Amino acid sequence: MSYRDLLRDSFRITRHNRYLWFFGLFAGTSFNFPSFNANFGGGGGDSGSDSDRTGVGDFLPPPEVLIAIGVGVLVLVLLFVALSVISQGALAESVAAIYRGEQRSFRTAWRAGTSRFWRVLGLVVLLALIAIGLLLLVAIPLGGLVAGTFAATEAPGVRIPVVVIAVLIGIVAFICLFVPLSIAVQLALRELVVGGERPTAAIRGGYRLFRRHLGTSLLLWLIQIGIGIGAAIAILIVALVAGVILALPAILLAVAELIGAAIVVGVAAALVLLVPLLAAFGALGAFGHSFWTLAWLRLRAMPDAAGVAQAPPA
Repeated sequence: MSYRDLLRDSFRITRHNRYLWFFGLFAGTSFNFPSFNANFGGGGGDSGSDSDRTGVGDFLPPPEVLIAIGVGVLVLVLLFVALSVISQGALAESVAAIYRGEQRSFRTAWRAGTSRFWRVLGLVVLLALIAIGLLLLVAIPLGGLVAGTFAATEAPGVRIPVVVIAVLIGIVAFICLFVPLSIAVQLALRELVVGGERPTAAIRGGYRLFRRHLGTSLLLWLIQIGIGIGAAIAILIVALVAGVILALPAILLAVAELIGAAIVVGVAAALVLLVPLLAAFGALGAFGHSFWTLAWLRLRAMPDAAGVAQAPPA
């Protein structure tokens, strides 16, 4: 496999098909659910009138407002999950079609993603269950070992080495289990979207392809991780420098005690910075999906240990 050609083709497809950046933004997004922590303290003693005392209820909005906020957050989370699932199918199908010389647009990519929505969602659910099962397979024995040691003895000379050994074993097990799983996930998605397999068959096909080309698959993963980390750091550095430059007028206005004007200028600067930042991360996500789709096509065309190449998808 020519890794240079793979990177060149991935970059070319990403650069010439900028509508893929929209899907790349959502396909490469991780969802962090916000948590709200409130610490309430009350004064001691019986002195003071009732009007000076505040309870938890005084800090909370009415129940109907809380329900509306909860429903709004749930709708946003479901919307982002749906867009992520659609975007993964849209990117895999569109990149493969563009590589074959076919014409694609935002509309056809969206149609490809929505038509494969339920199959991609089923694949995501199955892979999540597999990941949870592997996590429990490692965590339960190690957790039992640590808990049993702490229950059997209070000696730090015994507890500390057991904890250290358990942590080291957990790290090694995590690498040995979840790195292959992350590679198989990428290949399974292409087996499902481009190869037309069902979710269970796609997982088996992705794992078989990874196992047949173990060294190449691991090298592909390292290349993609290295490029992704380097590009993300570069984007954040450029965004930080640009943010400082754009924030200077707002800072000067705030120093001059023109607070209203400083807020307006600051919000405008944030919006000016946000658009190219989202575009950059969308392009990075589209590049990552293009990289794995083209890598999957090349892996299927490579002969295995027996010298037989798998037939490319129709």
